[in-house]
Amino acid sequence: MSTSAPPLRIVTPRGRLIALAIVCAVIAALGVVVYLVNPQEPLNIILGAAAVGVFGVGGGISLVSQFRRSTLLTADEQGIRIEGRVTVPWSAIDRIGTTQTAVGIRLRDPKAVADAAPGVYTLEGLKANRSATGWDLTFEERLLGRPPREAAAALRARQP
Repeated sequence: MSTSAPPLRIVTPRGRLIALAIVCAVIAALGVVVYLVNPQEPLNIILGAAAVGVFGVGGGISLVSQFRRSTLLTADEQGIRIEGRVTVPWSAIDRIGTTQTAVGIRLRDPKAVADAAPGVYTLEGLKANRSATGWDLTFEERLLGRPPREAAAALRARQP
């Protein structure tokens, strides 16, 4: 494998985020309209400001952060980085496979991943996931934006 190969990025589909952005924009615009209908009415001021504040400002900040975190998996020479928060080195990965609806990653030592990301994964959670699905880490098809077999094949192709 060439060391200059770009990292493989599996990105969560952004269609729902775009739909949510449209809904937030419409509700914020309605808040402006409510205010403009009668700017002297205290209820209109409160409702308009709440709609603009919650859906315009709050929704915008939330959407930007979710859009930035939409990269689910990144595979490169070092390993697989999950949501940009924790990197699982290739040496810690036993195998990559699929279920009918998800990609699964079985770890050689789940404790190493739990120790590397204490706020993200717990050893008990990884063990429970393995007993329920056969995999330590699973990523559902709806998050992958592609069929699980295709995602697993792409990840295996990056594995040294």
